Amino acid sequence: MIKRSFFGLVKPKLQYEIIDEAPAEPISISASKQILLLIDQFPDSAGNDLFKTGDEVRRGQKIAMADDAPAYLLSSQSGQISKISEFVGMLGKKYMAVTIDVKPDAKRDVKSDAVRAVDESFKKACQAPSLDNAAKYLAGLPGKPDFSVFSDPEKPVKAIVVCGVDNDLLTTTNQYVVKNNIIAIKTGIDLICKISGISHAIMVVPQHLEQVAGSSGAIVKTVDSEYPSAHPELIVQHILASDDGKSMSESGIAFFSAEAVSAIGAAYNTGIPPLEKIVTVITKDGNKRLVSAPIGTPLQDILSEFNETLNEGDRVVFGGPMTGTSVFSTDYPVLPDTDTIIIQDKSQITERDDIACINCGECVRVCPANIQINQLIRFLEAGQYEEAADQWDLFSCIECGFCSYVCESRIPIFQHIKLAKHTLESMKAAEEINA
Repeated sequence: MIKRSFFGLVKPKLQYEIIDEAPAEPISISASKQILLLIDQFPDSAGNDLFKTGDEVRRGQKIAMADDAPAYLLSSQSGQISKISEFVGMLGKKYMAVTIDVKPDAKRDVKSDAVRAVDESFKKACQAPSLDNAAKYLAGLPGKPDFSVFSDPEKPVKAIVVCGVDNDLLTTTNQYVVKNNIIAIKTGIDLICKISGISHAIMVVPQHLEQVAGSSGAIVKTVDSEYPSAHPELIVQHILASDDGKSMSESGIAFFSAEAVSAIGAAYNTGIPPLEKIVTVITKDGNKRLVSAPIGTPLQDILSEFNETLNEGDRVVFGGPMTGTSVFSTDYPVLPDTDTIIIQDKSQITERDDIACINCGECVRVCPANIQINQLIRFLEAGQYEEAADQWDLFSCIECGFCSYVCESRIPIFQHIKLAKHTLESMKAAEEINA
């Protein structure tokens, strides 16, 4: 919900979704025929030498391009690999796309291990919990936990922060997990502290979940309901009293979502990584429901569950309304970090334009990083990215999307910023490789 000042002197307020009452159980959706795993490619990635078309895979099996590849996913279903190809995503990001035909008996009950083969690799490794086996086997869990933050000796981690808040609007994934899986969260926190050797753990939740979060054993901090107060950079700056302008990594903080920590706790308790992702699905009629779907489930299976049909001009957004990305295929899958799917009828879509900025100042008023967006956008539209970074604080942007939301000229500022950052980072990487 948006609240605007009549005189325009106070910035508009957007409120996060709040779960006050016990939410309904998520609708369980199984992949009908196939799952699709999109695995990050890196500039120095070699060709795939571990898997080939026709190989059988088990649920929980690690799927990677090479034995020592840093990026991988875990197969959420048992089946047979039917296709391996390159997939190009937003801003030219490259993935290895692995299509797995699901075994018929694996679809009957996604919660029953009796009807499917389960890979035992992690079960053997988890007998002696360590950062090494967590990084090798659990980075593909729901919530996409990042263990690499512990491996940089120049930036030691001082505190572990568990986010029981959701970054974007309309999303309730982490709130649901806090309300329903607090014991698994406590187990996950204890395990992360144990394997990392860090005893300082903080849990950040909305104010109405403070009492529930107290059972986690971590120090509890709360955020208010005004967007974007739950953004990790703002949590560092305001909630954790790190007002020295440092980023998350510079402040020595390792962030994990509540869903990721809950999945870690469940994985070590059972020896089987949980691979069902909780997603908030918003249909064309505006109804919101939580869905539990195996990672890799194609969008088409979710559309079928809700009897939704996509017509020309309709749009599907993966992510929240402020920072989400449109997808253009019903084969696009649920990823480990997919928290929201929004299905929009073409009549609901506000068209964006590239008309000139009118200097209304709305973007400057709402920017949590205090960037002069009205000046920055002029350089971005002209493709002068280096000048935008040097003179107008491009890399200070935390990518909350608020500027695009309030823009009176309907300029896609958020997309301009992401394109500029991606271009400059790609140029820097190319220069380092050449050097």
